[in-house]
Amino acid sequence: MSPATLAARADETWGIFRVLRDAAPRLGIKPKVVQTLSALLSCLKPGRGMICFASNAELQRRLAGVSDKTIRRHLAELAEAGVIQRRSSPNGKRYSTRDPQSGAVEAYGIDLSPMINNRERWSDALASYERDKAHMRHLRTKILARLAWIDDRGHDGIDTNVARKMLRRTSLTPALLEDILAELDNRISEKDERHPPYPSDAPETKENWTDPMTATAGQNDRHPLKSYTENHESDLRKEAEERDEDCAQGMLVKLQIGCPIAMEFALEPVTTWDAADNHARMLAPMIGIDHALLTKARERLGVREAAITVLAMVQLQPRIRNMQAYFRSLVVGKRSVRFDPFTLLDRLAAGSSASS
Repeated sequence: MSPATLAARADETWGIFRVLRDAAPRLGIKPKVVQTLSALLSCLKPGRGMICFASNAELQRRLAGVSDKTIRRHLAELAEAGVIQRRSSPNGKRYSTRDPQSGAVEAYGIDLSPMINNRERWSDALASYERDKAHMRHLRTKILARLAWIDDRGHDGIDTNVARKMLRRTSLTPALLEDILAELDNRISEKDERHPPYPSDAPETKENWTDPMTATAGQNDRHPLKSYTENHESDLRKEAEERDEDCAQGMLVKLQIGCPIAMEFALEPVTTWDAADNHARMLAPMIGIDHALLTKARERLGVREAAITVLAMVQLQPRIRNMQAYFRSLVVGKRSVRFDPFTLLDRLAAGSSASS
């Protein structure tokens, strides 16, 4: 094949992977398993088909030291989900052999062609997932409209703050949102039927609404708004975690802006801290930072800080004569006392923004 054809094939493969990655929540595939699939794809050789011959040790290296047991579990989950097919050799190794007379090839490894062949399945799963997300956004909007109406007129039986906090939960489902909406409408109608929280000339249909009350309306009923108060403290902790996550996502954006040279070497967009750490581990040896020194950096600075420092060094490499000595001075040397990776990243991001 020509280089252009090979590039087109690779782009198509990674395009299918991105669809599968986005549909993973609907398919029940965990993010760590998706990262293992990405590592498998990165081991494919152009023009050599869709069978990965990389050993588990190589996959461990590309996944920054994930255990062999974890790799095996991820491969089993991918096979069960219909993403890969394992072709085992008699001795358990991954290799191919060619008949010199007929030219027939016998290959043993991890076959990624099911991922390509099931592209429609991934697309359908992603479309279904997006529809559910859109439906949930619509339900959330309707619930917030009711809560705003209640705040404006007052209602003794509904704590709108509790309801709003419940909407921040990551475990919400369309069915639960429909239950909350139905309960709010029932409470509002009991209070005052003359002032609905939506325009009276365009009433909403309630054909698919389910009554959250049981037939007996006894004390054992657990309404969504009531049950949420029992988990109030855990949700406060979750809010703090979400704020920390927002801050972390902001740092990732700065990483993209401040270290464009390092990002050019990434096989996939660096959108998570695990991806940033893996990318930093891959680039460190290329700029002269050995494994022992990188391990010290991770212990001394922290995993995220070490990743930021390595990617920043890639950006600054043309200005540094001895990268290993300079990196060592930042991590354990004289400069380590005053060195702050986040300050360095802020300067790089500001400089990149100014130059652009």
